[in-house]
Amino acid sequence: MTTAAAKRSDLPQRLISAAVGIPLLAGVVWLGGIATATVTALAALIAANELLLLVKRAGWRPLRNEGLLLALVVVVAAPFGGLPVAIALGAGFGLLLVAAAAIRRSACFLGDAVLTAAPVAYSAVPLASLVLLRDGAAGLAWVALVFAATFATDTGAYIVGRLIGRHKMAPSVSPGKTWEGVAGGLLAAIGATIGVVALADEISSLYARAAGLGLAIGVISQIGDLAESKLKRIARVKDSGILIPGHGGLMDRLDSLLLIFPLVYLASRLWD
Repeated sequence: MTTAAAKRSDLPQRLISAAVGIPLLAGVVWLGGIATATVTALAALIAANELLLLVKRAGWRPLRNEGLLLALVVVVAAPFGGLPVAIALGAGFGLLLVAAAAIRRSACFLGDAVLTAAPVAYSAVPLASLVLLRDGAAGLAWVALVFAATFATDTGAYIVGRLIGRHKMAPSVSPGKTWEGVAGGLLAAIGATIGVVALADEISSLYARAAGLGLAIGVISQIGDLAESKLKRIARVKDSGILIPGHGGLMDRLDSLLLIFPLVYLASRLWD
């Protein structure tokens, strides 16, 4: 079955998953507080597990159980503020080094610890930033900006790439991506970010900053997508998991979003 045919056969499942998942996600974000923190902690565990399994399939030796514990500790610390997250990550990595040395009993323990901590940090720290962002001033509006701009990036890149895409960007990593699509995604991200800032009374209408933030979101979103595609190619798998019917794993949905959460959290702190 060709890739296009496979996508068409998955379409009903993808639509059903979206119809169920999007309202649930919106409800959790709207509730905030313990609801957002709890669901985010669960998402961090799932995403970290998928990444650790990809790293293992790629031929490395992460400490899976210890990595999952580190991911949980980092996200659980998020409701208490950014400093506790940083302390949890630093202390957790120190304990991970000790555990790796005890378990591996070889000079490879340092590499194994790093290859455990890196995917955990890549998944858990951004999701901890989501909790911090939602709990902050104008949190709901800022989270809406994240999702709107990232969705606009993906949609703009897809539509423009399909219509006028000619020049391949990274054919060995993601054959469907074109430079024209990248430009379309960037413009869509800028437009969506300015639009949310204009509509959200809680966010100061600083349109030059909004354009810069939208550009950064567009760039980082597409880098995140390419990074996970590269890891999946190294691991020789199509999807990061099977959690979401028609879509694959959770990381297949979060790849464009993860690095946007800390970016927008930082922007929210420096906005006014």
